[in-house]
Amino acid sequence: MTEHQRQAPERPAAERYYAQYAELGVGPGGSPEVALQEAINDGARQSWKLISVTKDPTSSDGVILVWDTSGFFSG
Repeated sequence: MTEHQRQAPERPAAERYYAQYAELGVGPGGSPEVALQEAINDGARQSWKLISVTKDPTSSDGVILVWDTSGFFSG
């Protein structure tokens, strides 16, 4: 996990789909776009397919990225 992901010890293991929390609140000199791109790059390096991105309703500066970690995706 990257430093931008929220830790949840009771979270069940991901099967095909994986929900990744990305913190977009960055310190001085950073930007939310850079933090989001880093999270996207992390998933892409694992050959995951990004399915959805939504704002985290419990956080003012976080999003949830939903990845398809296996299987065929067309379209």
